[in-house]
Amino acid sequence: MKKIFVTIFCFCCLFTCYAQQSYPYYNDIQAFKQQDAIHPPGNDAILFIGSSSFTYWQDVAAYFPEHDIINRGFGGSNLLDVIHYADDVIFAYHPKQIVIYCGENDLASSDTVTARMVVQRFQQLFTLIRSKMPEIPVVFVSLKPSPSRSRLMPRMQEVNKDIKKFLHRQRHTDFVDVYHKMLQKDGTIKADLFKSDQLHMNAAGYDIWQKALAPALMAPQKKTMLQVATYNLRLNVAFDSANAWPHRKEMVKDLIQYHEFDIFGVQEALSGQMKDLEEMQQYAHVGVGRNDGKDGGEYSAIFYNKHKYQVIQSGNFWLSPTPEKPSKGWDAAYIRICTWACFQVKESGKQFFMFNTHFDNEGVLARENAARMILEKIDAVAPKDTPVIITGDFNSDPSTSAYATITKRFADAKLVAATKPYGPDSTFNDFKYHNWTKVVKEGRIDFVFVNPSIRVRKYAVLTDSRDLRFPSDHFPVACKLEF
Repeated sequence: MKKIFVTIFCFCCLFTCYAQQSYPYYNDIQAFKQQDAIHPPGNDAILFIGSSSFTYWQDVAAYFPEHDIINRGFGGSNLLDVIHYADDVIFAYHPKQIVIYCGENDLASSDTVTARMVVQRFQQLFTLIRSKMPEIPVVFVSLKPSPSRSRLMPRMQEVNKDIKKFLHRQRHTDFVDVYHKMLQKDGTIKADLFKSDQLHMNAAGYDIWQKALAPALMAPQKKTMLQVATYNLRLNVAFDSANAWPHRKEMVKDLIQYHEFDIFGVQEALSGQMKDLEEMQQYAHVGVGRNDGKDGGEYSAIFYNKHKYQVIQSGNFWLSPTPEKPSKGWDAAYIRICTWACFQVKESGKQFFMFNTHFDNEGVLARENAARMILEKIDAVAPKDTPVIITGDFNSDPSTSAYATITKRFADAKLVAATKPYGPDSTFNDFKYHNWTKVVKEGRIDFVFVNPSIRVRKYAVLTDSRDLRFPSDHFPVACKLEF
């Protein structure tokens, strides 16, 4: 009897698992979960949920740059699908506002689906949201007309009218009419707003949506914008000949000042190079030479605009079993150091942390342990939910275990940037100006990592040059961050 019970129990579990995975859009939902695991969304975002009109709005964040947007539109979903996945696409987040576009596919699924049925499904979804998020404002975007579904227009108008009437009786709600904005004066559909399938919108269609939606979105809280960079300067050695530091230093300083870095980490800077950088009078810095904790050897210093930021606390630790003193760790070829600081924005009083480092170029174990050490140090000094940035030359590409260790908790800025990354993938050029992409194999080894409290607006690998020469054998990686 016991064996029969166990067999039945196992069968039920397997059936339940299969049923979940066979429900429409299961893979879409799993993709959202994977995305959230890499870079958890913040708590002050506007959540977009619904069907493919949101799914295809992949650059929605660029349309509303002043807002944090979480886009969880999926497939050709209908209202019942959104209700089914509510725990995953709504209640998994803590938004300040919810924007819904859904119901069009309900009507398209069958002629037996009436406008009244769609309204009732929306009311069911709204009631579900209110049961768990009673004070969160909800915006409904009216069903849109499209050439391929023109036969649905009478039912769409009825749905829009009744949902608008329903929301008018509810607290903290808004109805955004895009339906009439997508029609000609004679009531026909503006076909030039759609892609070739005559169903999904092109950029012109989304421009109309942006203008209609903008007034309904909650005013954003004032954010701190930060232009952050990491730059391996290449140490000053005579055998670099024409690429030696004396021939490059003015290029480096001009690049930094032209791009107006607010804060940047350097690697391989010797004391003489540090003095040259100090000539940029708007910047101050923290950090010490790695060889003696004073001015000997390479720095992994952090420079910051002293007019905008002040240091609350700072420190250095060595990437070794004896982090309190200059020392070589594990299988490392060289002494390695990490410099960190807590900064305060003078204008707002907001604080953030930055850690800057240079991992060993030979020791695999040293790089793995260094990654863990930095995360442990962050846990020790940075309060929970405080914005934290990690920059550096990690001598590790995205396929390595050191990278994997860091990205379990911190996001690679390139992968989560709100806009398309700018510049090449590789951050190392080896001073090979001509055809450097064919010569260099090291690829992307310089990174900016951020924790969930930070939003990456822009990411760039800067390839500035002068007279057919690069300022360094690495390209600077620059990011526009927001928190």
